Amino acid sequence: MIVQFLSSNSRFAAIKYNADKVSAGKAELMSVKNFQSLSVLDRPKPSDYRSYLRMIGTLNPKVKNKQLHAVIMAKGHSYDKHQLTHIAWLWLKKMGYAHNPHLIYFHNDNPNNHVHIVSVRVCKNRKSVESRYEKLRASLALHQLIGFDPVVQAEMDYSKAVTYQFATMNHFIILLKTMGYSAYIKGTILYMVRHSKSLRKVDLNIIEKIIKNYKDNTFEVGALKQAIELALKVVSGEPVRHPSFWHSYLRKNYKSDLSEVFHDKLNIDIIYHSKDEDVNGFTLINHRTKKVYDGNEIIDFKRLVRPLFRPEGFFEGDRIIFYEDQKRYQPNNVPSLAVKMSGGASDSENKTTRRGR
Repeated sequence: MIVQFLSSNSRFAAIKYNADKVSAGKAELMSVKNFQSLSVLDRPKPSDYRSYLRMIGTLNPKVKNKQLHAVIMAKGHSYDKHQLTHIAWLWLKKMGYAHNPHLIYFHNDNPNNHVHIVSVRVCKNRKSVESRYEKLRASLALHQLIGFDPVVQAEMDYSKAVTYQFATMNHFIILLKTMGYSAYIKGTILYMVRHSKSLRKVDLNIIEKIIKNYKDNTFEVGALKQAIELALKVVSGEPVRHPSFWHSYLRKNYKSDLSEVFHDKLNIDIIYHSKDEDVNGFTLINHRTKKVYDGNEIIDFKRLVRPLFRPEGFFEGDRIIFYEDQKRYQPNNVPSLAVKMSGGASDSENKTTRRGR
C-alpha cells in the first residue's frame, strides 16, 4: 500500500476532478466531514465544498499551497472501499487533519483499489497543518496503520534479489527498482532507498561476486527471442507512457501491450529505459529462471518497438489464434522453453515453428 501527494494549489481543483469521476461512474464519495455550515443544505454541490475549503484557506494568507490532495492505493483488491476509507480517515488523524474539512472518494478506474483525499492545509484556528517531512511522515503513518515494517520488507526483498543472476551492477539496480526501491552507491556500500529513507545497506562485494559468477545461457536467450517474435505478430512492443497522471513513479514509466502480456502470462518483465522522454533501450527480467538480461541480447530494440499496424492474430485467454489458419498456440509453452536449460527442442517449440506449413 502506498500514499502519494498530488497538486497542492489553492484553487482546489481536486474537487472538480473527483466530482467528474463520480459523474462518470468511476468514483464514489465515501466520506464528508467537518463542513459544518454546509449541513443546512440537503445536497451540497461540488462547488459548495470547493468554496468552503477556499474560505478556510483564506484564514492563513501565509500558506500559499492550501490544497491537500492525496491518494492511498492498495495492491489489487486486497482492501475494499470501506477498509480504504477507514484507513484514510485514520491517516488524516495522524497527519493533523482530524478537525479539518475533508472528503474521501473511492475510485474504481484502476486495477488497484484506491481513495483520493481532499482537504485544506489551514485549520479553523488559523494555524497551518504541519508540513515538514510530509512525505516521510505520510509513509510512516500509513505503515503504522497497516502494520507494515519497511525495514523487514527491505531485508526480504534484498534476500530475494540476490537469488537472481545478472551481469552488471546496473541490472541489480534495475531489479531493485521493480521492487520499488531506488539505490545509490557510496564507497563499498549500496543503499536501498524507499520514500527518501535508506532501509538496507548492501555490501558491493556480494553483488560483484554474483556478477562474476554470471553465465550466459544461449538456449534461454533463443527461447525468449522466439517468444517475443511470436508475440509481436499479435501485440505491439511500442512503448507508451503509463496513463496514470497522478502517480509520479508510474508517470515516468513506459509500458506496451507486449510488456503487459509477458508480465501477466509469462511472469517476465520488460522494462523500457528512457532519457529526456526518449525511449532508448530495455531490460528483460525472467522471474521464472531468475535471470536479468540486457534487452539487446534478446532482440534488436528497433524491432521490438516497431509499430504493429496489422496483427496476425489475437489472444484468447492463454492462447494465440492466428487469422490465416486458426491454429492455436499456447503462450504458456513459451516460458517452459525459457525455463529449460538444456536439451533439444520440445514439442511446444516445434509447434511454434510449424506455423503456415
